[in-house]
Amino acid sequence: MSSLGRVLGVCGLVALLSVPLTLFVWDWQFSWVAWAKIAFGLIAILFYLVTNRRGVRETFQGRSVFYGLLNALLIGLMLFAVAVTNYIVQAHPGFVDLTSDRIHSLAVQTLEVLDRLEEPVEVQAFYGGREPEYEMVRDYLDRFRAHNELFRFELFDPIERLDMVEKHKIKMSGPRILLRYRDREERIRTADPSASGLEESLTAALLRLTGPGEADAICFTTGHGEKALSGPDRQRTLELFARDLQAEGYRTDAIALLDLPEVPESCKAVVVAGPERDLSPEEIDSLAGFLENGGRMMVLAGAADSSSLTSLLASSGIVLGRDTVIQAGGRSPLYAVSDPARYPRQHPIFSRFLQRKRVPARQLQAVFPMARSVRAAEGARPATAELAATHERAWAERDPLGEDGRVAFDPERDSKGPIPLAVVTSLGDGDEAGRLAVFGSSLFAVDQAYGLYPFNRDLTMNTMAWLLEQEKSITIRPRLRAASLLRLDESELKFITFFSSDILPLLILAFGISIWQIRKWS
Repeated sequence: MSSLGRVLGVCGLVALLSVPLTLFVWDWQFSWVAWAKIAFGLIAILFYLVTNRRGVRETFQGRSVFYGLLNALLIGLMLFAVAVTNYIVQAHPGFVDLTSDRIHSLAVQTLEVLDRLEEPVEVQAFYGGREPEYEMVRDYLDRFRAHNELFRFELFDPIERLDMVEKHKIKMSGPRILLRYRDREERIRTADPSASGLEESLTAALLRLTGPGEADAICFTTGHGEKALSGPDRQRTLELFARDLQAEGYRTDAIALLDLPEVPESCKAVVVAGPERDLSPEEIDSLAGFLENGGRMMVLAGAADSSSLTSLLASSGIVLGRDTVIQAGGRSPLYAVSDPARYPRQHPIFSRFLQRKRVPARQLQAVFPMARSVRAAEGARPATAELAATHERAWAERDPLGEDGRVAFDPERDSKGPIPLAVVTSLGDGDEAGRLAVFGSSLFAVDQAYGLYPFNRDLTMNTMAWLLEQEKSITIRPRLRAASLLRLDESELKFITFFSSDILPLLILAFGISIWQIRKWS
C-alpha cells in the first residue's frame, strides 16, 4: 500500500499544481475539470500521508531536507531565468523568417519607403480584439514599426472608443486605418480594392503621403480592343497589374491616342496591351515621337493581336514574329513556358536578385499564353537583350492554327526552339534615352495569368521598374501561403487544446516522477 500511496501522492501533487493551467485553458472558469483535479489531488495526497506516515517523518530529517531545499533553489533560479528572458524578448522583440518564400518578410519596396521617412507617421487603426482582421492588422503594423520607429500606431476598439470613432468619422463599412504625415492624411481598409493586400495598401498610402504631390501616370492605350484596366472577364483585364502599379505610387490612366495630338506629358510610361485592331499611322507616329523624346513603353502583342506595331518595333531593333509559339509536351501547346536557364543574368531585371541569392527554378518560370516570337534584330543596339525564351522542345509555328488546334513541327517552315518571348532595349545613352520592352503575349499580364503564375507578376513589375529606372524595386515578391485548412467546431478545438496542453503533458510528468520516486525508494 505504501508504494501505491507514493505514486498517488505524486499524481495528486501534479494534479493540484496543474489547476492554474486548467483555469487558463478554460478562460479562468472553474469547470468540472478543475474541481475534479482539486478533489483527486487532495484525496491522493491524503492517502499518501496515511499510508506513508513513517516515510513522511524521515523525509524532513537529515540530508533529504538539504537536498530538497537545494532543488527548490535551483527550480527558483530556473523560473527567474525564464522570467528575465521573457522580459528581454518582450522589451526587444525580433523574428527570423525561415519560410522558403519569405512570406513573413516585408517587401523590398516597403522597406525602402520606410527608410525614406523623415518625420513620424501617426497611424490609428479602429479594430476590436475579437474581429478577424485584428491580428493581421496588428501584425503588419508591428512589422512596419519594428523596421522604423518613426512609424507609430495606436489600435482602438471602435465599440469602446466611441469618442474617437465620432471624432474621426469612422464607419464600420469604410476605411478604418488612418495615416498622418505632416499635414496630409490617408485612409485605407484591410481589403482595399486598389491594392492586393494590406502591406501593399499601407505602402501605397505612405508613398502618397511622402510623395512630392500628384503621382506619375502609367498610361494604357485604348480604342483598338486592348486589354482593359477593369472588368468582369479575367482574360481581358489588367486589374491586378494596375493595382500593383498603384501600390508602387503610380496613377493608371486610359488614353485614346486618336483623340490626342501626342502622348500626354503626364505619362511616365505607356502600355500597349494587346490591340486587336490596327493602330492608325498617326497613333504610331505619336508613340514613335514619345520614344524618341525619352519615353518609356511596354508592348504586349500576342499571336492573335494586331501586327501594326511591327514597323515601329523594327526601327528600335526588335522583330515581332508572324507565328505562334508551340510548347511541345506541356499542359497546353499554346501556353509557352520560359526557361529560367536562358534569362540574361547580367541584365538589371535579373541581376539584382539572381546574383544575391539562389532562387528555385520553379519560382522563375513565366507562362506566355498564345505567344508569338519576339527577337532582337541583327545589328541591334548593344543595350538590346532577349529577356525570356522557351526550352528547346518548343517551336514557332508559321502556318495558321487549324480548328482542332493540331500542329506538327515542319523543319522547312517552322523555327526550332529555344524561341525568344520578350525583348528589352534602350534607345540611346544617358538618362534621357527612351526604353522599350516587348512581350510576345498579351495574355501574359491579364488577371488570370498574373494571379495564377507568380513569376508573371514579378517579370511584369520588374520590367516596368527597369523601364522607369527604379531598379531598387526589382525583386522576387513574397508568396502567399497556400491554404491548408482543418475545420473544427468550438467544442472540438477546446478538447484538442485541453488534451494537448494540459492532460497529455501532465500524464507524462506524473509518470516520469513516479518512476523516479519508485526507483529512489526501492
